Amino acid sequence: MRARLIRAPILLLLIGCSDPEPQLPPSSAPASTAQRIADTVSHPQSTLLSGYALTDTTEWGNPLEEGKRAILRRNGAAIDTVDLEFGVAAVGRDSLVFLPVRTATVPLSTDPVPSYESYPTEHVFWTPMLRRELRDFLPFFNANSSSPRIAREAIHYWGIAPSKSAKRLYAIRYDFRTARLDSLFLNREDALATDYRYHLGVPQIEGDKVSFDGVILDSATWRVIRQDLP
Repeated sequence: MRARLIRAPILLLLIGCSDPEPQLPPSSAPASTAQRIADTVSHPQSTLLSGYALTDTTEWGNPLEEGKRAILRRNGAAIDTVDLEFGVAAVGRDSLVFLPVRTATVPLSTDPVPSYESYPTEHVFWTPMLRRELRDFLPFFNANSSSPRIAREAIHYWGIAPSKSAKRLYAIRYDFRTARLDSLFLNREDALATDYRYHLGVPQIEGDKVSFDGVILDSATWRVIRQDLP
């Protein structure tokens, strides 16, 4: 497989800030008709730092997808309502990445007990002094299609670049601590004519190998070492 390798540092983020946190109000709240469930949800990307907690777990949904959410708190103060499928990933001494969930303000119907649609928005990089959406600094990042996964304080995701006929697909890794970017064109294009969020499989990491839908990369060189048949 022919492939092009790109390595470049991009914006160095503010990692592990220890300054006091300004007072932050909740960005969203569970819908009034959401049913509270036990706060015992397990999700692989949640590695909460000391002082942080996930509380008030409820379900969210819309015609396209559904899931579970919880309120992310720091020392009791609400930060945001987050999707639990993606989870909350620690990427520094006091830095997190999460996927906020928002609830519509207009009810679906005028029933005595109204219901509201909820939906994920844009993945966020957060510290007590900084909040940025990943799409603002990660190349070719698409919240709906990139299927990101965080491991070893680096985010692995499908880079989706526009082209004339279809989207050009890249295997991308960004290390939050070092601001190092590894990007490899996979010689693959896809129209992505679907609303399914995980049409492109979440990257799988095992030892020193990373798999993007069966295309196996060496984590040290970020080059293709083999391709497994589907």
